[in-house]
Amino acid sequence: MIGGALFVVCCLVALLLSDALSPGRLPPMLAFYAACGAGVSLILGLVMLERRGVPHGFAALEGR
Repeated sequence: MIGGALFVVCCLVALLLSDALSPGRLPPMLAFYAACGAGVSLILGLVMLERRGVPHGFAALEGR
């Protein structure tokens, strides 16, 4: 998940840099929303890493 979010961020940076040379190819709001989605994915991936040691699912219900 973290790798996917970083890949999206890298692609957006590449698109925005190429768009600087020929404007109008990428709508700015599309890039903004894609960056927001990538940021949320990155934060969720980090949260999942932090909670890796915490029991979840059936293990949490059974008290393991």
